[in-house]
Amino acid sequence: MRATIACPRCRKPLPTRNGERRRVFYPDLAANGGFTLIELLVVIAIITVLAALLISALAGGKEQSRRTSCRSCERQFILAVLLYADDNRQWVPTGAANAPFRDEHLPVLCDATSNSLVLYLGNVQMFDCPGFASYFQNDKSLQGEPEGRGYVIGYNYHGGHTNTPWAALGMLAIQLGGSAGTWLSPRRLTDSTSLVLISDMNDWSYGDGRTWAPHGKNGPILRGADESNKNLGSNLTSAQIGAMGGNVGLLDGSVSWRNISKMHVYQGSLGYGDGGCIAMW
Repeated sequence: MRATIACPRCRKPLPTRNGERRRVFYPDLAANGGFTLIELLVVIAIITVLAALLISALAGGKEQSRRTSCRSCERQFILAVLLYADDNRQWVPTGAANAPFRDEHLPVLCDATSNSLVLYLGNVQMFDCPGFASYFQNDKSLQGEPEGRGYVIGYNYHGGHTNTPWAALGMLAIQLGGSAGTWLSPRRLTDSTSLVLISDMNDWSYGDGRTWAPHGKNGPILRGADESNKNLGSNLTSAQIGAMGGNVGLLDGSVSWRNISKMHVYQGSLGYGDGGCIAMW
């Protein structure tokens, strides 16, 4: 009488001869279309790497779009300044603060200048770089910080300052990894057309504790945006937190991208020394 054992695959009995046991070979799952654990882990790792590359590419694409929008905003801003000057005997809007304040800050416009430019721009959103637009529009406390000096914008306005060049930062600029520079403010359309009229807000302040970088590799970067983390930005420059560069607009109406490595460090405030606004353009 033959003994039988069951086939593990089809469950049919397998005959044996004279009581000998027949060896049963279990099917190889990998050879029949399955995956081993190592193969699954390799596939997951590849998918993860591809997803990371895709997300980085998308973020970089969005940043390029923001830079283009920013350049367009700066052109519109310059156009508004030129139109204002045409209506005011070639004088560009003043860069001074509201009276009786005698200090001046590049990102702060007096009420007369901000109100005039809004009329020519037709849209207050043109005051802000697209990278920081939501921050400037949503943080209602931001406009209270100048304490009556004027309206804070998301760019540096270089026009209409009567007492430039402001003093260079000297050794501080070198310590910050840049070169010290002085700048002249364009006051009339008859001034040199190569003078800077507007620049991106690559600014920081040791007194304020914030550092701004409107164009990082994957978007805007802001350190010290609230009281809980202000110290994170207080000792860092825009370049140090990841700024890639910024758009710079001239009196002749042109706007071009300038890499952060090509920028110089300047005084961005008058009357505060190292404790005021420090800017790169």
